[in-house]
Amino acid sequence: MSDTLTELKNEAAALGIKHNANISEPKLKEKIDAHYKSQETSGAGVDALVKANEKAEESKNTGSGTLSKKQKISEKITRRAKEARKTKIVRIVDNDQRQNNHTTTCTVNCSNQYFDLGTRILPLNEPIEVAQGHINVLKEVMIPHHVKDTKTGLSAAKQRNRYSISTEDA
Repeated sequence: MSDTLTELKNEAAALGIKHNANISEPKLKEKIDAHYKSQETSGAGVDALVKANEKAEESKNTGSGTLSKKQKISEKITRRAKEARKTKIVRIVDNDQRQNNHTTTCTVNCSNQYFDLGTRILPLNEPIEVAQGHINVLKEVMIPHHVKDTKTGLSAAKQRNRYSISTEDA
């Protein structure tokens, strides 16, 4: 394969042009040129579509073209609920030394006045797919940890995370 054909294939990939793996150099060059030409001539059509979309958006909004307070709150709730429902593959480890030899699951609930992801019973020490809202709740669970104070020699209670959560590669 020649260097120019390799360069043309890289350029086509960067532009998102689909082509056969065994395409010849002149045909690929022709496809790339056609793509650039279509970009130059589509300006007027795109402008018309953008203006039509802007008018549609304005008609959706209230009279002044801005969102009302209720609409802003509704959009914020929708966005946060969507973010909380995204999932990740994680491994959850229980840091509570009093119970981690016996427990194999943990229970987590993610709900508030706007949306509810429900209560889930999750296995520990295994890679599992969990909603981001449940992960955030598990990260906030704290337990007392007794540490010896070096100055007084007595025990002092400090707070630490109950669960260690590590992200696994998919």
